[in-house]
Amino acid sequence: MASKYGRTAAALTITAALTLTAAACGDDDNGGGDNKSAPTTIPSALESAGEDAKDALASASASAAAKLDEIKGGLDAKSDASIGRPEADGDRTKAEVTVDNKTDKTADYTLLVQFRNDDGKLLDAVVLTVDDVGAGKQSKATARSHFKLTGATKADVGRVIRH
Repeated sequence: MASKYGRTAAALTITAALTLTAAACGDDDNGGGDNKSAPTTIPSALESAGEDAKDALASASASAAAKLDEIKGGLDAKSDASIGRPEADGDRTKAEVTVDNKTDKTADYTLLVQFRNDDGKLLDAVVLTVDDVGAGKQSKATARSHFKLTGATKADVGRVIRH
């Protein structure tokens, strides 16, 4: 199971990164003409790129949630997971997740971890899989943002599926 969900998380990461990169890129060829319109077009282009990035993040978050929906035979287990305070980790943000398997069987967990700013605005969403958590045992894993997050950041567990 780990490889299937690991590939899914990797594919989502790549898709989100490519989408955000494409949204941030623009056509900077001014055709060799006069540069008088640059002050007007640059803010407009930045605004457009910002909107595209918001759309890409919403799409990536929806894709992550859809991947959780694809898990067959899984049960909602949000009460089995908790998350620590996010902190900087090089050029990304990380948060430690603890999964507490309260059942009498070994289980795998797939979680949707969301990073938000102080206003609650979604900054990033990560799908994390914690495999082979023993019956009655706890396991820890680290959720890492896909890119650098600036400002105060909070982390929460959006959904947890035990399977």
